[in-house]
Amino acid sequence: MAAVITLEHTRMRPGEVAEALLAWTQAVVPGTTDRIAPTCMCPECCGDEPRQRLEQALTILPHWANPYLYALILPIDRRFIARTLPDPHASPEWPWWQRRR
Repeated sequence: MAAVITLEHTRMRPGEVAEALLAWTQAVVPGTTDRIAPTCMCPECCGDEPRQRLEQALTILPHWANPYLYALILPIDRRFIARTLPDPHASPEWPWWQRRR
């Protein structure tokens, strides 16, 4: 994806989108956003930081490039939604992935 490469060389660092996609996958696949590999507890890898970086990339990319990246993110998001519940105490101003537990 040329648009992602351009993005990573202008507004993000090279490889950041792929790293965020991998980290989001690792955070979601075990079942919760705060339980990934036991050796990693940094905010960049755990929790919602990777999803936030992916959202940032989606908003910066040209509209024609969004579907290509989102096609990679969507299956992970669906799994996250299937394995979490809405948090009734979450602020409506938070991103959707922070309003789930």
